[in-house]
Amino acid sequence: MESAGHANGHRPFTPAGPSVAIVGGGFGGVGAAVLLRRAGHRNITVFEKGERVGGVWNHNTYPGAACDVPSHLYEFSFAPNPRWSRRYSPQAEIQNYVEDVARQEGVLDAVRTGTEVTRAAWDEEAGRWLLETSAGPFEADVLVTACGQLSVPRMPEIRGLDTFAGPVFHTAEWRHDIDLTGLRVAVVGSGCSAIQTVPAIQPIVEHLDIYQRSPGWTMPKMDHPYSERAKRLFERFPLLQRIDRMATFAFMDLGAAAMTSQRWLLAPFRAVGRRQIDGAIDDPELRAKVTPSDEVGCKRIMLTDEWYPTLTRANVDLVTEPVAEVTEEGIRLADGSLRPADVIILATGFQSHGFVAPMEVVGSAGRTLAEEWEPTPHAYLGLTVPDFPNMFLIYGPNTNGGTGSVIYVIEAAVAHVVAALDALRVSRARRIEVRRSAEEGFNRELRAALAGTVWHTGCTNWYLDVNGNDPNQWPWLWSTYRRRTSRIEPGVYELGAPASERAATA
Repeated sequence: MESAGHANGHRPFTPAGPSVAIVGGGFGGVGAAVLLRRAGHRNITVFEKGERVGGVWNHNTYPGAACDVPSHLYEFSFAPNPRWSRRYSPQAEIQNYVEDVARQEGVLDAVRTGTEVTRAAWDEEAGRWLLETSAGPFEADVLVTACGQLSVPRMPEIRGLDTFAGPVFHTAEWRHDIDLTGLRVAVVGSGCSAIQTVPAIQPIVEHLDIYQRSPGWTMPKMDHPYSERAKRLFERFPLLQRIDRMATFAFMDLGAAAMTSQRWLLAPFRAVGRRQIDGAIDDPELRAKVTPSDEVGCKRIMLTDEWYPTLTRANVDLVTEPVAEVTEEGIRLADGSLRPADVIILATGFQSHGFVAPMEVVGSAGRTLAEEWEPTPHAYLGLTVPDFPNMFLIYGPNTNGGTGSVIYVIEAAVAHVVAALDALRVSRARRIEVRRSAEEGFNRELRAALAGTVWHTGCTNWYLDVNGNDPNQWPWLWSTYRRRTSRIEPGVYELGAPASERAATA
């Protein structure tokens, strides 16, 4: 393969530029489409398996669903919304925001909703990606995956779950046809979705059992509605919203430093977490149940003002005894007791480490991405993988973190995609691929940095796989991620022509 400096003479893309297929219509897909269009790329197609854009905000409609990142940071920097109703936006409002941005930026017409991409394979001869979709085949010069890290619900392995006589459903597949009023409800899980769902349904149910495997640290959310006066001020003086955004980002980056290289900064977070427990719960037994033994930040920190007060309500029980099985009547514990239930709600999170699931991706060497990622997913800057040319992963491996906004990460990642396509244009090449030596060097640097982070202090979290590998977390500041993705480093990528053109030249 020729380097960028020797690529002159390769047949360039059409005047409209390379055709780009984007898989996923959430924040990642919409953001990629908008920023690529703003960079001059017009030949873009977005595939979204749902009936609307929005991704997780379209699918997750459980009671209490809301963002845990302040609204002014959980938005595109190029599309500030001065009229958020609250400091932490609810699900429906975020969903509407994504659709509004897609519409206003003119990319909604490029989205093929109700269309799932099941397979993508690189054609080495033609130098293109061949996609198999539920609507038929499709070809594109460039493949951008924006499937999200947490999109496939994780179902717990509990014996007898299918024998339960009542409804069983995951929070991501909420049954709005079921009225929980006056029912005995069992919620399995005490993580991020549970701390939002439980306070929302507690006032209407007869009894609520929450099954907790291990507690997580929480911080005060300090959520509040924005007054009409505040919204008008944000509209009239956009600088106020930008200042709030910058202040929020600075605090988030401080949290990132605390969890990675400056672990001494965790002490005040730990103190705030303990104070929140002690201030809400008087019962020493319940207080002991919800107090984590692991380091703050080892599991995802949850923001809430309502979780602990809800646990003290008369119709709520926090169950920490291990679950033995599910019967027709309810849930049997390891001690032999049976707790009756009318409905079981699974707040058990999502399958992690998939990144492109459930799509199969086949690279230039004929190997699938799953085979390349054995035993653990990896990618240069979370974006590119050797032997998978012209492919970019938005929100890919190791682009998650204990703090920060995924929207910020998405914008930084797309900036790298734009820079890569600019490199193709300048060199008149049609193929760009990360060098294996560069990707492996980055991976060694990444693993060394991860070893000293809070996520590797011994707790059980979804970031780590069964072998202790961490394909999820970014071990540096988020400002570092933006800096490193903003340009194409010399020597990292190879640029060249498709095999058919190389053969013709030879």
